[in-house]
Amino acid sequence: MKKGRGGQMELLCWTSLIFSREGFPRDEEGKPFLPSNTIKEAITSAIIFYYIKKDKEIENKVRKYLNREILNIKEVVKDIKEIVLEKYNILEDLKIPEKIYLPQENIEEKYVEVFDLKDWVSVDSFKTEVFKGIVNLDISSPNIEKIKAAAHSFAEALAKMEHSMLKEHPLAKNFYESLIPEIKQWEIPLRIGMWTEHRFKGNLLFFWKIKEIREKLIKTLKIDIKPRYVIYIPRENATTGWSELKTKN
Repeated sequence: MKKGRGGQMELLCWTSLIFSREGFPRDEEGKPFLPSNTIKEAITSAIIFYYIKKDKEIENKVRKYLNREILNIKEVVKDIKEIVLEKYNILEDLKIPEKIYLPQENIEEKYVEVFDLKDWVSVDSFKTEVFKGIVNLDISSPNIEKIKAAAHSFAEALAKMEHSMLKEHPLAKNFYESLIPEIKQWEIPLRIGMWTEHRFKGNLLFFWKIKEIREKLIKTLKIDIKPRYVIYIPRENATTGWSELKTKN
């Protein structure tokens, strides 16, 4: 394996992975799988956050875009992705299997909640399939080291934000206080699958502390930047989707 290109890796789902309220897709033989785009979306969110944070020119372009008089909620993430990737096409030549098959024995149906991090209450609940375990897959990219840097920046920021919103709630102490230092040790940390029902997920996370941008988006799009509502599994005392891509030994 060439250094920096990836290769045989493991996807370690440290907390339960959810694809949708309806469960995981199946192939024609009924085998459950994770579509490649699920991984690609998680990597893309990390890249968007990292390069807005890292590159002042990109930050200013995105800030100018978000300060437009008229914004289309359906176009925002796509347009911001284009601004970032036009300069940093980190996704170029990223190869992920189209279908990442999941061991059926590691899939079970669980009761999950949509948890409000701000008000500390469950606002919805449902049962769905979850996966927790390890999957082998082949991922290659000439930009694997850049993906790694972006992934750490985003995952750590997201975990710290959620922890800060919980304040003295037991979930902050019992889950996030151990999760945050653990993420630092992961090779490529990613937040995968359905971990929030927020339309932007974490794609505008960089701006969550910038008052004028948050207020503008709340006024224009009637939506906050912060993914306030996360998917929580009471039986596990954990939020969903915290995963690691790791080189297979």
